[in-house]
Amino acid sequence: MCMGSAGLFLNFLWAMLLVVALAYVAARMLKKIGIGKTSPSHYLEQIDYLPLGPKRGIAIVQIVDKTVCIGVTDTQISLLMELDPQVLTERAQETASFGHQSATLSQFAEEMKKRFFPPNEDKP
Repeated sequence: MCMGSAGLFLNFLWAMLLVVALAYVAARMLKKIGIGKTSPSHYLEQIDYLPLGPKRGIAIVQIVDKTVCIGVTDTQISLLMELDPQVLTERAQETASFGHQSATLSQFAEEMKKRFFPPNEDKP
């Protein structure tokens, strides 16, 4: 059988599309099961991260038995506060029951505002 140039090109295009689609599906599956993480750690776990702009954000990290909130920039990492893991677990369960996973970060941001910028009770 003799195929023309158009037929060969379409076969090539179809094969390339199939290869790209299979690579995409394989990458998604590997990511979902956790293969390919850059540095598995036995003592550290990033629980959540809220980007605040380019190269900066707030992360909640569990270090052995302590849960801390850190501020991260491209030049510095600062400890913002230590968190109670029980409270985080309760809030995560509350938001999961409502189906709002992103609500955890907004609740956390509200808690940060309360702690760092408490309302002045002196003002009328």
